Amino acid sequence: MNRPLVYVIIINWNGREHLDACFSSLLAGDYPNAQFLLLDNASTDGSVAYVRERFGHDARVCWLACEENHGWSGGNNLGIQAALEADAAYVFLLNNDIAIAPDAISKLVEQAEATPDCACLAPKMLLYNTPSVLNSVGLYCSRVGAAWDRGIGCADGPEWDAIVPVIGVCGGAMFIRADVFGRVGLLPEDFVIYLDDLDLCLRMWSFGYRILTCPKAEVRHKFSASMGQEKHARRKYFLNNRNRFRIILRNFPLRHWPQTLFWVALGEVRAVGRALLEGAYWKAGCHVQAWISALGQLSGALRYQWKLQRQGARSLRFWKLIERRRMFCPRIVLPESGWYPPRPHTFRTAAGTMETATLHPMAPTATLEYAPGQQLCLRLVNCLPAHGACVVTVWLDGEQRATWKTQSDAVFRTESLFESPPVEAVQLELRACQCFPAERTGEDMDVGAWFDFNVSEAPNMTTQGNMQHP
Repeated sequence: MNRPLVYVIIINWNGREHLDACFSSLLAGDYPNAQFLLLDNASTDGSVAYVRERFGHDARVCWLACEENHGWSGGNNLGIQAALEADAAYVFLLNNDIAIAPDAISKLVEQAEATPDCACLAPKMLLYNTPSVLNSVGLYCSRVGAAWDRGIGCADGPEWDAIVPVIGVCGGAMFIRADVFGRVGLLPEDFVIYLDDLDLCLRMWSFGYRILTCPKAEVRHKFSASMGQEKHARRKYFLNNRNRFRIILRNFPLRHWPQTLFWVALGEVRAVGRALLEGAYWKAGCHVQAWISALGQLSGALRYQWKLQRQGARSLRFWKLIERRRMFCPRIVLPESGWYPPRPHTFRTAAGTMETATLHPMAPTATLEYAPGQQLCLRLVNCLPAHGACVVTVWLDGEQRATWKTQSDAVFRTESLFESPPVEAVQLELRACQCFPAERTGEDMDVGAWFDFNVSEAPNMTTQGNMQHP
């Protein structure tokens, strides 16, 4: 197999705590011809010094310390230019909170070499602490320019292993054929952040390239929904909406602008109306700012589209991939260590009575801390007995210790897993043997099992939060 040079760009801004896991996974990879560039956006936490001291002995590791923060697109563009100067065949854009599987780059190169008309590949991105749940396998883009991760929050399974065309790739792990930049251009730095990855992908489609998923290449992402909260919320909300309009103006086919305007108007009425009903008047203000910005961009966007058309771009090439079932990202709940936020459920008990209790839904896999002296009693509940039994295996240090199964509900004690009480805290791993999909449960997530806890000291289970777009 050909081993072309892959230039991996890890963009970083004050993310020192993530860099050990990221670079350790990269250096443990099996691909022999890769360069790993830390692109540091003027961090003040010692990130560059840490990588230099921790990994600088490896000739594959290098760094570029910027004197100012160039943002996501601007920083990555500096890295892309370095990759092109090094005659790299492929550029792999990575967030600093990503860890890759040992064979991820090999799988990406193998598929890219087999599909020369493909400009970009989307690896299978899994949640870092719950790798049985997807973070992204490509992007969706709707008729109003909104984008969200394909598969986010869903249980990983065979249905996600097919290689399929997607309209875009999440910039957190984006594998790109280097020679396409000379034709389609670089990332749009005026976006600042959000949807700039999609803008690049739409140009790839317009110039006749394909974008495919590469599910054999797995990466894990420390996804956090905390961005955009508190003081950053208004900035994020405005940029997302402003950049939605830029996506439309710069990329959507001119012939479809009339119908696009209808859907945008409908979406804006819904989003602003909901904001006003919720009392979030600042959101309405962000929409107004985004409208004003769009009007200011109109003439420049038309000139930009005409320029691309003269260069051979045809935006109708991606139009069939536009998402038409939704306008905005659906409400998504992500687990923390495999556990979703508790909520009331009604179910039939083993005694035949109906009961309502607050249960903890579990992803296909979850972890549970067990401390010495802790009395932990778990009731496994089956909220959908018509779809089969709830079966959960319990693992400790790679060894299966028990199988818990019920058609209704059953009580299990963790003390029974040990021949003698542990002298220090241990971590149990729970694995569901089947998954109850969201379309059957009415939940916002795919559930592996439901648990009711009775514990003297409650286990540490928190949620990464709910993610909801306008």
